[in-house]
Amino acid sequence: MVVGAATFHEQIASQYAAGDDLPCANAKLLVPVKRSAEFARIRKRVADHHHLDSWQEDDVHFFVFLLHPAPGSMADPANPPVAVFAMHADFADPVSAVVVTPRQDSAAAEIQDLRLPDNVYTTPVV
Repeated sequence: MVVGAATFHEQIASQYAAGDDLPCANAKLLVPVKRSAEFARIRKRVADHHHLDSWQEDDVHFFVFLLHPAPGSMADPANPPVAVFAMHADFADPVSAVVVTPRQDSAAAEIQDLRLPDNVYTTPVV
């Protein structure tokens, strides 16, 4: 099954309970996101420095950025990877930062924790 970036984004949003009815994230928190060590790790891969999506849930603000595939990755060209940052207003750094890279078969995605870059796992995409 081949899906586009928008469809993949919807799959990720539904899997992680993000929805259209959630309020937008506080844009002021983009400053610490973009100054973080986690964002620095992927800065060269960011396709657009404007976030693709944002939402807020339980005082956690989520920001999604579209990425270029990593060199030599097994990424699906039709479904580009995204970086997802979670911020809380009480903390200076992201509370979570991951890169989600869909596999070519679109049945699974590789998740890399940007806080612990060696921590990589694969999960099914529902």
